[in-house]
Amino acid sequence: MRTPALLMTAVLTAAAVVACGSGDSAAVTLWMYPVITDQARSVAFWHRVETGFERETGIDLDVELQPWASRQEKLGAALMAGNGPDVVLLQPDMIPQYVGEKALLPVSDVLAGSKPPFPPRVVEALTVDGQAYGVPLYRTVTTTVYNRKLFAEAGITDLPRTWDEVKAAAPKLAARGVPVLDYAGSTEETLNLTFYPLLWQAGGRVFTPDGRKSAFASPEGVAALRFLVDLGRVHGLPPDAATRRSAVAGDAVATGRAAMAHAMTESAARGVIAAFGAQNVAIGLPLQDKSRVTFGTPGGLSLLRRAKNPDAARKLLSYLRSPSVVGELCAESGYFPPWDGSSPPADQVDQDFAQALPFASAGDNHPQARKVMGLLAPHLQAALLGRATPEQALADAAGEADALLGSGR
Repeated sequence: MRTPALLMTAVLTAAAVVACGSGDSAAVTLWMYPVITDQARSVAFWHRVETGFERETGIDLDVELQPWASRQEKLGAALMAGNGPDVVLLQPDMIPQYVGEKALLPVSDVLAGSKPPFPPRVVEALTVDGQAYGVPLYRTVTTTVYNRKLFAEAGITDLPRTWDEVKAAAPKLAARGVPVLDYAGSTEETLNLTFYPLLWQAGGRVFTPDGRKSAFASPEGVAALRFLVDLGRVHGLPPDAATRRSAVAGDAVATGRAAMAHAMTESAARGVIAAFGAQNVAIGLPLQDKSRVTFGTPGGLSLLRRAKNPDAARKLLSYLRSPSVVGELCAESGYFPPWDGSSPPADQVDQDFAQALPFASAGDNHPQARKVMGLLAPHLQAALLGRATPEQALADAAGEADALLGSGR
């Protein structure tokens, strides 16, 4: 299903407001992001939510549609100014930071009455110190997507399912001028969709289990980065892999400039199918090295501590978690519902991506996750550019990350 990183290409203006409330004391405000990429359909859906909630509860609801871009900066500024929303959509790696800043209230009580119950692994991704701080709204997952036509033209009939098989296929494809693997190494990319899935597949992790130090400079981390560097040396990555940003328009697999992607979203996969035809595209399980794992995350609705009316906000959370609202949202957006087996796959593509859900990881639940990602990205890029060995790049990044973690900032 679609992921937030990809949806950033479909930015709505921050000032877009579905409707204005009457301003009574029971009013509640929700900040929502472009989960539904089509602006008109998004506005129509949230208007239906707004009117339905107001009719059922008598509480005035304002749904403000925000852009993905600069979301943390805008939310942080609003919190500091004391004029933020009551409820906001957050991803798991954002929640620990706001919990640490005492900006969120727990919502375990809202989850307690949910029918059907949310799967434990979904709730755990939104949990800090035993308390849930997000009400699951949807799930995303990424997986491996192949341009079967390019592999066949290179004489490869068995699509690579493991790292070793990817490395074996690289020279044959390179001989035809085609990189085996797409990769976007810009420091503006989220590592959740680039390096981290490979790190997890190698058996590594970002932080130590106690969260006090980084763990990515381990032998597993070096193996993941060396996998990319070695592919680059045999022309197994696009020439601009170290600096390129991902984009819907001009996607390397969709334009035939790479044979496969290791962490592609469903919407991007549909773009590849539109370009080459379903018969020439294969959707597989996540790649495997020591483990088979990929990035996938629940989006959760969080309750801010400074909510003007926490009781009204909790009623909103209960309303939004209902199967009818969630089901319609997922149908409109292309996301998966947060419940296991809650709806049949819409088509074969949906079914193929659903097969990857059991292998989805939201990553390490840590308050410094986003900051450490920002520190690590330039060092990964340096290794891809040949300016540092994988060992040195990760050691340098670990030094910076551990200094941050030790400072408690």
